[in-house]
Amino acid sequence: MASDDAKIQSVWSVRYGERVVRKNDVFYNYASYGLPDGDLHMDYNFWVMKSGDKVILMDTGYDISARDWLGEISVLPTPESLKLIELDPLDVDMVITSHFHYDHIGYLELFENAQVISGQAEYDYWFGKRDANALEGEFTTVENLIPVEKAQKEGRLRLISAETEVFPGITVYQVGGHCPGEVVALVQTETGPLILASDAAHFYEQIEHEWPFFAFTSLEEMRNALSFILKLAKETGAVIIPGHDGRTREKFPAAPGAAGSIATVLA
Repeated sequence: MASDDAKIQSVWSVRYGERVVRKNDVFYNYASYGLPDGDLHMDYNFWVMKSGDKVILMDTGYDISARDWLGEISVLPTPESLKLIELDPLDVDMVITSHFHYDHIGYLELFENAQVISGQAEYDYWFGKRDANALEGEFTTVENLIPVEKAQKEGRLRLISAETEVFPGITVYQVGGHCPGEVVALVQTETGPLILASDAAHFYEQIEHEWPFFAFTSLEEMRNALSFILKLAKETGAVIIPGHDGRTREKFPAAPGAAGSIATVLA
């Protein structure tokens, strides 16, 4: 776990896409809860953390215009989002990939100088599928994996399997479930700790009720991941930030200036 005196100065959630979904579609076995169906506003985000002159991203977004996966609507593509928040991708020091789904690593190639942090199980699973020509129908393509392989060849890829402090104030945990190497990050900030759950918990309902998401590689691991996040939050006093919930923007202030149209200040 991160040392107490290591603090990240700012954390922003940057929204690049959105869509509206139904609870019955996104929560596994939702009908069994006996609750009415309803809409949820689903945001597509990446996260920007700064400490001094160092910049760390969690995930990267993807090019919605290039492929219609699930009917996502573009808000502002990642390259334009980075310009709006005045960030040059070549100045990014580290990218933590929560997992290798298209919407989380689709723009990884932009960050040519960054160390890439990924789960060991995630790497093994997806590259095993690639090598077996078994990616058809998955939420990852051969093209999505090219920047990961490039980072490996250039010595920029760091694979983790246990609790690891990857940067002062940022500790990552491989929890599995949604994907085999799904990663969450505990971030120590000057206003208190945050847990960036990414797709280990897409929506607040999953945090409140421990409801699994519909897409998983292991239902048991997904349930365990939700329990782990809640336990970690209780132990550390951290605020959990779900990965795709549009209501996050209602709970935290907009970034200053023009960036406020897409960015929310979490810390």
